[in-house]
Amino acid sequence: MSAIKEPNYFSYDETIRQNLYHKEKGVGDLAGYKKLFAEANGQYKAVGEASVSYLFYPSVPGRIRQMVPEAKIIMSLRNPVERAFSHYFMEHKLGYVNATLEDIVLKKTTHKYAHLWYQQYVELGLYYEQVKRYMEVFPKEQLCIFIYDELSENMHDSILRVFEFLGIDTSYMPELEGRYNTYSTPRNKLFHLLYSQKRLRTAARSLVPQKSIEAIKNIFLTRDKGGEKKQEVIEELRRIYLPDIQRLENLLHKNLSKWYE
Repeated sequence: MSAIKEPNYFSYDETIRQNLYHKEKGVGDLAGYKKLFAEANGQYKAVGEASVSYLFYPSVPGRIRQMVPEAKIIMSLRNPVERAFSHYFMEHKLGYVNATLEDIVLKKTTHKYAHLWYQQYVELGLYYEQVKRYMEVFPKEQLCIFIYDELSENMHDSILRVFEFLGIDTSYMPELEGRYNTYSTPRNKLFHLLYSQKRLRTAARSLVPQKSIEAIKNIFLTRDKGGEKKQEVIEELRRIYLPDIQRLENLLHKNLSKWYE
């Protein structure tokens, strides 16, 4: 995988034009992008990266197809209501948003980033058009689409499916016990203030040994309490997403009723 997890190379122009509030600029030049994969040096059967922004912006599938026509695209689609809360909780923890999700979803906030917050937490979950664009640009044998529920319920078979899709060794199975990107929140207001400072987090990562990072995070963060999910917000998100989910069901020929029941 690339040295930077989400270089956003194929969506660079859009993210810069939108001036996204988290200020992650990514990699905008081809030489810099290729450099991310320099360590592969032609020795690996599969190389890749994980820029989630590629799903949202309409021009991206065509750009990828033009530059890497044989590219293999892997998608994992999560219940859009759950995805909205998860994305919001993560960015609130990082200090990127200070409005409530209720105010964002119900469009009650007049913050200068309100439209971008709505895009990130609500519009990114409207999958139908996003997935359809890739299906129109790439042959179906170059697309591997997971429903997050299926992936999490049967991780072993999902990983084998990815290995087969990429044409790599299926005899190797990585450790599956670890949990990643689990919800966590600062233990108090002071820790939230400190943790939300991006420069401080970046400096800490450069100073703290990799093996100690999790221990340090456990001092600042707790996983004991999940974020609040107001029923009014859940119902509004379900109302927004229902027609899109039903179109996605027809597109993928999958029963997604768990997402709107």
